[in-house]
Amino acid sequence: MLESPVIQELLSANTRTTAQGDILTVLKARFGQSPEDLATQIRSIADEDRLSDLVAKAASCRDLEAFRKELTTDN
Repeated sequence: MLESPVIQELLSANTRTTAQGDILTVLKARFGQSPEDLATQIRSIADEDRLSDLVAKAASCRDLEAFRKELTTDN
């Protein structure tokens, strides 16, 4: 049953949504409310590996501008 493409897509979508939310939560905790354009950019990312990397970057960047640079860097 877990091999179903529909179930796999639902699980993947849930993973992406969770990672996107985690990034925004970390940024908010560290820097206050993140700008809406930044949130929109984060929500548009579908690559799970990229999102995982951005969670770590959100936790370790020195400020929002440093995170913004990481966000726009192609990895």
